[in-house]
Amino acid sequence: MRIEIPKFPGNKKHALTFSFDDGVVTDRRTIEKFNEWGLKATWNLNSGLFGGHHGSGDCAHVKAGEVEELYRGHEVAIHTVTHPFLTRLDRGQVAREVLDDRRALEDLVGYAVRGMAYPFGRYDDRIIEVLRGLGVVYARTVEDRWECFPAAEPLAWGTTSYMYAPDLQKKWDERYNDPWKNNHIICIWGHTYEFKVNNDWEALERVFKPMSGRPDVWYCTNIELFDYEDARRRMVIGATGKFAFNPSGRPVTVLVGGDNGKVVDVPAGATVRLA
Repeated sequence: MRIEIPKFPGNKKHALTFSFDDGVVTDRRTIEKFNEWGLKATWNLNSGLFGGHHGSGDCAHVKAGEVEELYRGHEVAIHTVTHPFLTRLDRGQVAREVLDDRRALEDLVGYAVRGMAYPFGRYDDRIIEVLRGLGVVYARTVEDRWECFPAAEPLAWGTTSYMYAPDLQKKWDERYNDPWKNNHIICIWGHTYEFKVNNDWEALERVFKPMSGRPDVWYCTNIELFDYEDARRRMVIGATGKFAFNPSGRPVTVLVGGDNGKVVDVPAGATVRLA
């Protein structure tokens, strides 16, 4: 009897995650709609800019006091304290920009902040080396890749598409309607102030709402994607095929008997009899 460990919880066929940068007040309207539709996103925030003015689209940054409630149910991630070009800084300044942002955000949201997006999308091997010692699990770039996950280098993680890319709808359709059901991951990045700049709030309904409410899609944050992949790789299937042991801290799905078999969720730290 074949025991498989599907790529996503509940044997979902696809995963969809969004990543928005800078933490501006237009996040509020976007989050209201995302919560209504059941979409989840990662929000990359600059803790040193809270309450200040953002140059793009004449938007203000959100205030520190609203972060916990506003982004509840989503992921808050690092975007550095002051949004510099990291490639222009020495190692010490890079470390401070990242670690001080992480500390400030953790004090606001009350959990370990482990994800990141590079300011301006700029990074190099020297910066990646610095991040390895700072507790950063992944760092999102602005590079598009057909298959963006699992990432060969999690600290140089590319995405599926920019939110205003002209071929975004085509990419979504190709992945979602793939007849081979290749468990595609769709990661879309951007800035919510672009809705205001382009006078295009309708894009929320036009582009993102049709992606919601699909029972075969796992709606997740970036860190949930990485954490689940780590957990599924740690699963242990007994040599007899009769048991599954999950040593991780989150439930993991196994599929007993192939594609049309029984879906079994193995709780964190548990051993489940499969046959």
